[in-house]
Amino acid sequence: MSKSTIPTLLKSPRTERSEIELPKINILLIEDNLAEARLFKELLQDAWGENFSLSHFQRLGTAKIEINRTQFDVVLLDLSLPDSDGLASLDTLINHAPSLPIVVLTNTNDAKLALETLRHGAQDYLVKRQVTLDLLARSIRYAIERKQAAVALQELNDTLELRVEERTAAVEAANEALSYEIAERENTQNRLELAQQAGKIGTFEWDITVDRVTWSIELETLYGLSPGSFGHTHDQWLAAIYPEDRQIVLAGLAKSRQLGQGLDLEFRISYPDHNIHWIAVRSSVFLDNAGNPTRTIGIHMDITEKKQLEAQFLRAQRLESLGTLASGIAHDLNNVLTPILSVAQLLPLRLPDIDDRSKNLLTILETSAHRGADLIKQILSFAQGIEGKHLCIQPSHLLIDIQKIVEQTLPKSIEIARDIPADLWTVLGDLTQLHQVMMNLCVNARDAMPQGGTLSIVATNQSIDPSFAKKHLDAHVGDYVVISVSDTGNGIQPQLLHRIFDPFFTTKGIGKGTGLGLSAVLGIVKTHGGFIDLHSQVNQGTQFDLYLPASHTPADPDLAAPALPSGRQQLILAIDDERAICELIKSTLETYNYRVITAVSAAEALEIYVNRVEQIDLVLIDMMMPVMDGLSTITALHQLNPDLPVVAMSGLSSTESIAQAKRFGCRYFLPKPYTTGDLLQVIADCIKVG
Repeated sequence: MSKSTIPTLLKSPRTERSEIELPKINILLIEDNLAEARLFKELLQDAWGENFSLSHFQRLGTAKIEINRTQFDVVLLDLSLPDSDGLASLDTLINHAPSLPIVVLTNTNDAKLALETLRHGAQDYLVKRQVTLDLLARSIRYAIERKQAAVALQELNDTLELRVEERTAAVEAANEALSYEIAERENTQNRLELAQQAGKIGTFEWDITVDRVTWSIELETLYGLSPGSFGHTHDQWLAAIYPEDRQIVLAGLAKSRQLGQGLDLEFRISYPDHNIHWIAVRSSVFLDNAGNPTRTIGIHMDITEKKQLEAQFLRAQRLESLGTLASGIAHDLNNVLTPILSVAQLLPLRLPDIDDRSKNLLTILETSAHRGADLIKQILSFAQGIEGKHLCIQPSHLLIDIQKIVEQTLPKSIEIARDIPADLWTVLGDLTQLHQVMMNLCVNARDAMPQGGTLSIVATNQSIDPSFAKKHLDAHVGDYVVISVSDTGNGIQPQLLHRIFDPFFTTKGIGKGTGLGLSAVLGIVKTHGGFIDLHSQVNQGTQFDLYLPASHTPADPDLAAPALPSGRQQLILAIDDERAICELIKSTLETYNYRVITAVSAAEALEIYVNRVEQIDLVLIDMMMPVMDGLSTITALHQLNPDLPVVAMSGLSSTESIAQAKRFGCRYFLPKPYTTGDLLQVIADCIKVG
């Protein structure tokens, strides 16, 4: 770690991490207790996020070998080790790496021992059971700063002593004054460099008269290049700009030269590793006495994070718009499916003598309508974040259904392999959400195999013991159902593995992924009390292991359908702006001994009710109608008869719409599309309550 990073470390990593890019701290932990090592790792993670690296060793001997190969910023040392103990461990480590700051960790709260460790050369002494996040972070920062200050002071003292020996008192005094001035200037320069590094800023000066550019080291670092890479011209700088943005920058340079205006540009650059970054240029132009531009001084800023946040905001807005659009489409589709489902259930009653083939076709029609309705519910659940009910589920049924779907939708170049035992333990979960998890993983596997390969779906029962649970933060001892989804595709780069569950992070090209799929997968699995284990190798494939807690409760058996309730010639007023739905409600209810009057508008319904207020026993009304909607109509009806039983119907079923219907006095809410049984049961219950 360079000297210029010292002031940065004085600041709290938790508050500064979102504002500037801190230097990465390389930490060596020498601790033989794995549980305590894990605790320290979690504390460091909370303090620095991903902005640190940790190497852990249980023995002093192996740690010394690693010190020879790796440059560490600080050591966390336990005094009680298998191959060394007490202050001898500290002395051995200091002799081996005298410039490395050491923070001693111990279970002994001994002031005398603490004093001895500091005298022997440790930077700090921490009692393990008293360690907190802030205490550990502060101790590490101060240890690094104190050690660097001591080393720097020693170097300066050695230099001054040498000068004292070589020069006379007069020359020495002059040199001391000069050294002080130089130190002040270096300090100022270091602070300026640090400020530029923290703010991701670099400076430049363009002498327009001779077309010579001076680039700061920090500026070239912003472009991922070493000092001097740009020379003193614009040529190498322009070569680093993303090709599609280069013409915009050239036009800005020409305008600055001709009109004497400063640069105000935002453009993309391509790093040597081909990653894309965003740069903003701001500058001022200086003119001579004749008003001609002579030089430009300005800054380059890395605004990649700002652009990413803007992109995430736009994605969030698109998702919000998608939810609104999905709601509208769902309402219309449910209105379309309602008569299809009603006709499929009504025709067998009207045509009892049709042949078996026709009956089978009607069954297929009814099943397809049900699947369409379930699909709409899944879309709304994802787009609006609606939480479903957790039921006792047999995973094998879900996985077999998923297999059928992927076999029909994935390219023929992808082979589907499965191993799904019939005796899997049951799990308590939301079937729609688990369906979403599996489909997301299968779609990702497909995208990872553009040339084809094998997608495997494997499920097993597994009991987790304490040793396994210690290796996974979210794991607990107990029984789990493990579902593995693996592919033989491209794999994931090791440096990206820790980011793939981040929202909006994606390795796919522009327009090919939102970066939300795996984030949703992780969130759903965690809400089910489970966790995910990931294995991936480049060019060999990826495997996601989903661990879902077993419930050991038998799945709910399919109950025989009860007999449908019939009416006793009660008069029903059905109100829906879809005339076809009105006619089907009339046909269905009349088949089951009800009398029905229909209306396709609120005005028509109110006129009918005023004339037959004493005769109508119940009102069925659609919530979404033109001119005067269902809620307004219900209010008008209840002004005429406060005790009138009303059943609200809607193709858009949500917690809010159901609660709203109840607030307006509806006794029941019937979501579209509904089955004949749903319609008859709701009417029977409503009339019974009335």
